[in-house]
Amino acid sequence: MRMLQVVGWVAVVTACGFPRPPSIVGDAQGDSSIDMLPDAQLCFGTDLRVCLAVRPTQPFFDQDAPDSIGLVDTTNSPLCAETTNNNDYCVIAATDIVINVRFRATGTRPLVLLATGAITTGAGIDVSSRRGQTPETGAGADPAQCASGTLPGPDGGGAGGNLAGFGGAGGAGSSGGSGGSPAPAMATMATLRGGCPGQDGQGTQKGLKGHGGGAVMLIAGDHIDIRSDILAGGEGGEGGGADASGGGGGGAGGMIVLDAPTITGNSQIIANGGGGGEGGNASAAGDTGVDGSLLEAAPGGHGGLLDGGDGGDGSAGAASGPGLAGSAGRTGGTGGGGGGGG
Repeated sequence: MRMLQVVGWVAVVTACGFPRPPSIVGDAQGDSSIDMLPDAQLCFGTDLRVCLAVRPTQPFFDQDAPDSIGLVDTTNSPLCAETTNNNDYCVIAATDIVINVRFRATGTRPLVLLATGAITTGAGIDVSSRRGQTPETGAGADPAQCASGTLPGPDGGGAGGNLAGFGGAGGAGSSGGSGGSPAPAMATMATLRGGCPGQDGQGTQKGLKGHGGGAVMLIAGDHIDIRSDILAGGEGGEGGGADASGGGGGGAGGMIVLDAPTITGNSQIIANGGGGGEGGNASAAGDTGVDGSLLEAAPGGHGGLLDGGDGGDGSAGAASGPGLAGSAGRTGGTGGGGGGGG
């Protein structure tokens, strides 16, 4: 097996068949003791089951599809197959799946690629949330069950979002306003879902929150070969404006699940949190945090000469701990930094 570099909320299930579920935990973990066949050849997956209305009979090669295949809206894409147990996912089902065109998925539903045979990713799969892109959010990001935590006070920085790990707290504004506190992390993962957003900073030119990363699951009856990156990172929080506003909290990393008897690859699988935004001062806006699409922790915003609070770095997998807290505004008239995404 070639080396896969894995960070963030990623479950790797090496299952000889599908039905009996192993525990899904943060970072890579396998279970090779499963030897049962799929139910009626229409239901697939171990912990997270997907049941199709009709078994696929054709392969899916994205290089043969229209150019628009490079961007899939999971809310209503015609590529989404009919399912009998869960319409909350967009399932692209085929006998074999080959991804040779950079594949970005946005929309309200998580993305599932399901092959009764093999999945090969010769080009990247991207369900991350990215500031400045249109659409901005990854597939299944910011699900409705996200809690907001305690919001920041005047000029305070927003807290980072969470999924399985904590986002960082926001930094206090220099006027005395407290920073935001993150909501509790999810104790278990019972469904495929994206990461939660951070909080907005406070102030008339508040730094906007970073959106959580999206969610993607690959299920294959034979094997999965990862030859290019899979990304589900959270978005960096925006810097506070030039009126001493607080920075936005970074979005939490999303969720990636790989489920097959054999999983190989030589690429990166990343679901990290975004960095928090820097607080502004009276004359300049703070820097925006970096999106969580790097192996290392995404840096929070810090502008060097600005005296607003620095944004906290985002998380980078369970071994690196939660997102870091933003710093307080350092002098009078400055905003607090946003917390890093979990």
